[in-house]
Amino acid sequence: MAKLIAKRYAEALFEVGFELDKLEQFKDEIKSISSVFESEPKLNNIFTHPRLSKSEKKDILSSLFQGKVSNEVLNLCYITVDKGRERYLKDISEEYKKISNIAQGIVEAKAITAIPMDDKEVITLQNKLSSQLGKKVILSNIVDKSIVGGVLVKLGNKVIDGSIKGRLEQIQRDLNNIRVTQE
Repeated sequence: MAKLIAKRYAEALFEVGFELDKLEQFKDEIKSISSVFESEPKLNNIFTHPRLSKSEKKDILSSLFQGKVSNEVLNLCYITVDKGRERYLKDISEEYKKISNIAQGIVEAKAITAIPMDDKEVITLQNKLSSQLGKKVILSNIVDKSIVGGVLVKLGNKVIDGSIKGRLEQIQRDLNNIRVTQE
């Protein structure tokens, strides 16, 4: 239910953003609003509290974001308050990002490595993935020491395993499948 509600609001914001040629701006703005409430649990608890009036919630939004985000994004937030759906701002932000990325041909990927990648390595891998997919790839690096070495790339539901851990696991599976016969 939450995803469906969030998707409707995100699609409405996307239509406005597309018409005004502000897709990226709106993505950044709705994300920043969501991040503020996510990073400040006490503020989020106050903002989503049922006893706080709609007017008080709008005042909170105005005091935090007036002049810092576009009127369109702020108005979307006001509408969520009017409809009692302000608790879905994070979901709306995530849905908007998905819709916007699809429309712009952007794919987000995660490169999981044992040690942090430097900027040059990130850009090189990002460019290779972009040329293979024919889409713009935004790559983030996540460090996981269990990878041992190499890189594990996650693109949505696709996984490209170039890690040493993955190769060792494949060797183990291959060895387990070998049948030894006695002569």
